[in-house]
Amino acid sequence: MCNYRLSKSFFITLLLTILNGVCYAQQLGFNPVIPDYSADPSVVTFNGVYYLYGTSDIDRKLDRMGPPVVWKSPDMINWSYSGNILPVIDWSKPYNYKDRDGAPKTGYFRFWAPGKVFKKDGAYQMFATIVKPNGQVGTYLLTAPIPEGPFHFTNGTGVYFNEPEKAGEEAKPVANDIDGDPFVDDDGSAYLVWRKRNISKLSPDWKTLTGDKVIIQTSRAGYSEGPFLFKRKGIYYYVYTLSGGSNYVYAYMMSKAGPLGPYSAPAGPDIILQSDIAANVWGPGHGNVFEMPGTGQYVFFYLEYGNGYTTRQVFANKLDFNADGTIKPVKVNRAGIGALLKNSYPAAIKPVAVKASDSRPDSLIKSVIDTAISGIAGIAPRDKGEGVVAVERTMNGKPENAVDGNYGTFWMAAGDTQPWLEADLGSVKKVNKCELYFVASTLGHTWKLEKSTDGKKWLTVKTNTEPAVRSPEVAAKIGSARYLRVTVLSGVPGLWEMKLH
Repeated sequence: MCNYRLSKSFFITLLLTILNGVCYAQQLGFNPVIPDYSADPSVVTFNGVYYLYGTSDIDRKLDRMGPPVVWKSPDMINWSYSGNILPVIDWSKPYNYKDRDGAPKTGYFRFWAPGKVFKKDGAYQMFATIVKPNGQVGTYLLTAPIPEGPFHFTNGTGVYFNEPEKAGEEAKPVANDIDGDPFVDDDGSAYLVWRKRNISKLSPDWKTLTGDKVIIQTSRAGYSEGPFLFKRKGIYYYVYTLSGGSNYVYAYMMSKAGPLGPYSAPAGPDIILQSDIAANVWGPGHGNVFEMPGTGQYVFFYLEYGNGYTTRQVFANKLDFNADGTIKPVKVNRAGIGALLKNSYPAAIKPVAVKASDSRPDSLIKSVIDTAISGIAGIAPRDKGEGVVAVERTMNGKPENAVDGNYGTFWMAAGDTQPWLEADLGSVKKVNKCELYFVASTLGHTWKLEKSTDGKKWLTVKTNTEPAVRSPEVAAKIGSARYLRVTVLSGVPGLWEMKLH
């Protein structure tokens, strides 16, 4: 049984937690960033376009993920992707094998935690974790002619499992572990950091590690993953996670000596990313930093715990520095970085009413956050014998969630075999385009869009009969309509957003 130290601040925080649980679906802002489940984000920009690489969550735990994709955007507000960026692997194929005890098992290939992408030698280079069906892991170097891929293995033609006919083509991992992320210093020398505080210099072609493997000494012990390294004004910052799940936090170390250190703890707080119950942000973890072009403003992109395990979503908040170069703790929230952004899309048409065939009822999402590491906003670090803080939020699948401008809410059907969502524009309007952001979009959907001027006579605008790895699904040149109705023919029966222009 857990014990609690009861204080005025605790009761205030508990009240805020309850209120957040009730009001979650109504909170608007720029967090989440991506209208789908996604984790382990890494953001870069090439030729004025933003690219976000990550892990495709599909709510199947860590045993199976969606195919890898790259989201791209002209403004960090409107995001889209098209296609599996590593098609040499069939991510939906189950493989049979036996575990160490000889018991039969089934597993899938999984793509995790792509590191920051760099352009080198005329191509785009990515380090990413590939997990084989039996759980064997490695960080591999991939390359592509354009940022959105498709990518290819550099040390072979692919990663294989129980496929002897492809012997001799097996790609070699650069590191036999997960979460590899590259760093390129001012002199062009490159390094790879990966799980459990490891770092090593890379060979000139980046295909192998060279020199000694170094374990970075940090001020905090314990399991660590999702590391990254960046440099600002002559200071190297090594940023690493502690714990995981709803207890994720990020800490950092500093060095002026070089990428390999030695590193020292900052003068001041070293935990820079942690849960904030009042802000309704739990378990901020594995991510990376990005410098906004031409501004000197850094942004921390990170995953948020979501509704549990692999329903994670991408968040972003500003990362600021003190005059001495130390990092200010990030103020995590759901407002995001909207003040830094300008929407490049035309104004959306806002429906006046929405209804659906049915919708999923409210569900209460519960978790606990241990305050042993650093404390969380509003609650001091626990002492020996104290326990954890319980948190909860309410999620629902109401139809209006699909048009609320919030990537953290969705319409979700409850069980109808042909679920539909209908939007009423209030009067007949000219509609150029409808964008549909489906839940678990990497698994593909088939759907039908119809229009009507009176709600009685319906005309089919588009029917998509082939599921594809893309988001959003788009119907263009719709014409005059007051009502628009989308029917989900196959795939997860849910919509993050239905955007009309």
